[in-house]
Amino acid sequence: MQKMIEEQKVQLRQKWEAWLERIGTDIGWLLTGRDFFYQVRKIVESNKKIQSPAAFHNWISDNYVAKVTTSITRLTDRHRGTISLYCLIKGILENPGVITRDYYVSGYRDKRLREMGFADRDFDNFADKGRQNVSPDKLYGHIKQLEEATHLIKDFRDQWIAHFDEKREIERMPTFEDVDKALDAIDNIFCKCTLLLKRSAPPTRKPVLQYDWKKPLRYAWIERDK
Repeated sequence: MQKMIEEQKVQLRQKWEAWLERIGTDIGWLLTGRDFFYQVRKIVESNKKIQSPAAFHNWISDNYVAKVTTSITRLTDRHRGTISLYCLIKGILENPGVITRDYYVSGYRDKRLREMGFADRDFDNFADKGRQNVSPDKLYGHIKQLEEATHLIKDFRDQWIAHFDEKREIERMPTFEDVDKALDAIDNIFCKCTLLLKRSAPPTRKPVLQYDWKKPLRYAWIERDK
């Protein structure tokens, strides 16, 4: 029976790590897309020759808004059976014995890090000091942070993007700053989950592009009419 329980723990950890990879890819492209959007907008603002007519630029903005609000809603989806950052945290919360302090610390290959207390210190980000299991309060704190940072975006997406609600009851229209705060919160919480599941994490999931994405913009898109 004990062996079966341990097998279930292994399966859960493997599932969460697979989710982490998929969610991380989504977040990475969102953060990259945000850079694309703001840099293109800056290019347009600095060049009066391409500012009018504005229909194409407005279309780009509309598409960015639809994409980013839908993606934020997907990443914070609460429905069981969906792969989302919210469901990942909720799954860990509902199975606190799957990632214990002993399991976490034992995964640090460098013995010196264990002896110097670095492994325990990292686990203390998710558990009360000296406790074996992750802390429900700390995980609920991540969920609350997600909800507070994204609820305005989700309401806007539900009532204005995905549906034409007859009665649109929204606290206020979100701004690009609200979207940025939501993305930053998602990125921050994702990196914390990465630290818990993989014992190491970068400060951000935003990838470093190995190519010049602006290269196509350095050429004329339409040859001058003959």
